[in-house]
Amino acid sequence: MVPKGSISKVYEYYFTTPRYSEEVMRALREFFDLPKLDKGGSLETDEKSEGLFNEWFLYDFILQNGRVVIDDFIIDNPLNLKDIEMELYRNLSDNHYGVFEALEVELGKSITMLDLQTGKKWTVQEFSATYDIIKDSLFFGRIGKVGDHYELIGADTFSLQGVSEEIKKSFRKMKLKLTPKIARELWAGK
Repeated sequence: MVPKGSISKVYEYYFTTPRYSEEVMRALREFFDLPKLDKGGSLETDEKSEGLFNEWFLYDFILQNGRVVIDDFIIDNPLNLKDIEMELYRNLSDNHYGVFEALEVELGKSITMLDLQTGKKWTVQEFSATYDIIKDSLFFGRIGKVGDHYELIGADTFSLQGVSEEIKKSFRKMKLKLTPKIARELWAGK
């Protein structure tokens, strides 16, 4: 399990460091499709969208320097963390976001799932998500290595239950690299 507070350290650094304030605004504009959003502007959102934004910002948003935030954090180590602490972030930077079909769910333990785009099967150690994800349902998620195993490492996902074979087939054919931003747009019906 990702140690509590590990990811929030990264968010806190980027969201509160003045040199990144314009980057954060650019990310908010891009994610929520609000090109006119300015500092001090109003942004109404829900908890799920906020979680998806945070995940997208950390793993998918590209800073002006050409790096995604997690890689920037690893390279710069702005909190001067010890190498052993940085190992967690290096592992998390190697991750995969996709739409998955739950093949098996072992409550409180694990989920075996199929990535619809790649056809790859994954088994992740998981606790809370096993109570939310139902066998045979589709869901969006991010897999990352934590220690010696894989876990779902992103925002709480949402399930797509009762999905037709036609929709599954469309995900299989989709060439677009999925991100939480795209998942939110699909979820919001855009």
